[in-house]
Amino acid sequence: MDSITTLIVEDEPMLAEILVDTIKLFPQFSIVGIADKLESAKKQIRLYQPQLILLDNFLPDGKGIDLIRHTISTNYTGRIIFITADNHMDTISDALRMGVFDYLIKPVHYQRLQHTLERFTRYRSSLRSSEQANQTHVDALFNIQAKEQTAEPNSGLRGIDENTFNRVRQIFADPQAVHTADTLAQILGSSKNHCPTLSGTRREK
Repeated sequence: MDSITTLIVEDEPMLAEILVDTIKLFPQFSIVGIADKLESAKKQIRLYQPQLILLDNFLPDGKGIDLIRHTISTNYTGRIIFITADNHMDTISDALRMGVFDYLIKPVHYQRLQHTLERFTRYRSSLRSSEQANQTHVDALFNIQAKEQTAEPNSGLRGIDENTFNRVRQIFADPQAVHTADTLAQILGSSKNHCPTLSGTRREK
């Protein structure tokens, strides 16, 4: 299967860096660009036509929800995962109505993002499996989109180093734990550039 081209739209450098490092753990996805403003995101969408956008809502020159409206008006064919601290029901309702694949509220734990990426991978595979579908196939597609965190405890995406995956799982076993890239680097014994977590934030957005 071809890699899933992905655009990250996040204005906080630390969080963008963490998103990049997390996506790199999953060989099914390839990052084609990073945008920190709406206008930059629009240009990169037009240039790369990414199959997936990881989108924050609060950006220096506007809101991510407006970018979703823009993609609809330009017939963008990819999908969007919202990753934001915006927990207002109006925003969530608008995002769902406009067809976002998932809505993740910061701070996002690694396992939650993992489940979303797994579902998106299965969703794309199902779409590409045949030109025509029966009702069972259609039901499966909608179930994949709606499915919540039901992955088996030991499941993971193919291609992830098992030791790394297990260490990350241990770190996030405590749902109250909040980490930054620096603290994870100390725990994992690696550079902060390779710390797979979205649960730590330096400021709420």
